[in-house]
Amino acid sequence: MAYSQPRGYRMPSSVSLPHVTRRLELLGWPLWRAEVVSTLATVCHEVLSTDDPDDVYARLSHDQVTRADLTLSAAHRNSLIAQAAEFIDVAHGLMAMPSARPVSPALDLRCRAQFMDDPDHPGGPWTYVLFGTQMAVLHAAFADMDGIEAYPVDGGGAADPEGEERAAVWDRVLAPYARFTPLSVSAPEPQVLFDVIESEDAGAEGDDALAAQGKVTVSAVVEASARLGTGPQADVRERLLSPPPG
Repeated sequence: MAYSQPRGYRMPSSVSLPHVTRRLELLGWPLWRAEVVSTLATVCHEVLSTDDPDDVYARLSHDQVTRADLTLSAAHRNSLIAQAAEFIDVAHGLMAMPSARPVSPALDLRCRAQFMDDPDHPGGPWTYVLFGTQMAVLHAAFADMDGIEAYPVDGGGAADPEGEERAAVWDRVLAPYARFTPLSVSAPEPQVLFDVIESEDAGAEGDDALAAQGKVTVSAVVEASARLGTGPQADVRERLLSPPPG
């Protein structure tokens, strides 16, 4: 399961795509935000556990991001949580660069659903979907949506008598997209640093309102970090808002 190796599904073509995209936003956005919070909490936890941000950032980015790349947090908000947030933003941006090496799957917050029809049967009974993400919780939520059924791209060999037919369908469905990209819905690019800065400015009393807007807050990261065993919440919050070590 990965963004670059999406799973195949199909759904009745009678279901309108605007309806599907609204359902994806309604179901997926809160889950995606929770994954961003969890990712940031994990990075913060590792930094606090080792007191060596350079080692953590090098390992998670496969030596592609250092603290020298985290200029915005250093210049405008000298806190550990802001530095870790900018690290996620910068590392995530590398994923769009063809020449970049893959970063740790733990940092991969991408999610995309691509919708296609069968060119041999336009207006046929099915819309075919490729859904790619590294996040198991989003995959499970998508697969559980009404009308969605698994339709794997790869055949299952002798134990899968319908695999050959599916493979032929997918060959037809995917053939036009060697030249252009199908209609798709994607998760946004993370802007974790901006959310964290806004939360720092608002203080703990303003985090509920920001969370209601779907933003990543310091309070949410503190709670997630405490669950990882970083320490009591009051202590964790103080350490996250303090200058990063080193």
